[in-house]
Amino acid sequence: MSIVGFILALFSSYISYPDQVTVRFDALNHPLQTVNREVIFYLAIAIFLINNTLINVVSKLFLRVPTAQIPMPNQDVWAAHRPKLDGVFKTWFSLLMSAINTILGLGLLVLSFLNRSDRPIRTVEYAWLLPLSTVILIAVLASLPIRLFMKPGDDE
Repeated sequence: MSIVGFILALFSSYISYPDQVTVRFDALNHPLQTVNREVIFYLAIAIFLINNTLINVVSKLFLRVPTAQIPMPNQDVWAAHRPKLDGVFKTWFSLLMSAINTILGLGLLVLSFLNRSDRPIRTVEYAWLLPLSTVILIAVLASLPIRLFMKPGDDE
């Protein structure tokens, strides 16, 4: 879902961007810095591809790490349930990838809204993006240790 959402956000925002997209505003909402919309488009695609590729590679490499080498709570219990441990980490890596894709898509949409010509620029209306992105990342990062503190059978 995050990939589809990112792609929809990417193309809908690209279509609505002016040729020069304002990326920084002063206190009076006057443009301070602009970037060509193609640069934003290709930069977003690069971040998306690098994010997804690196997380997929790390996820697959994790399966090769010996259980004793993984610093985690309840290590002796998880060592006896390696397939479940692999599933927990695979799910977490997918969640991390989805979170980054979602934040990137939301950022593109907010940038698109800020550059609309049919309404005045009010950057304060989009101040929710940073706290929401922070909450999403903290929730994802905290979910792995929380899940590892649980024993393998606790989620069934």
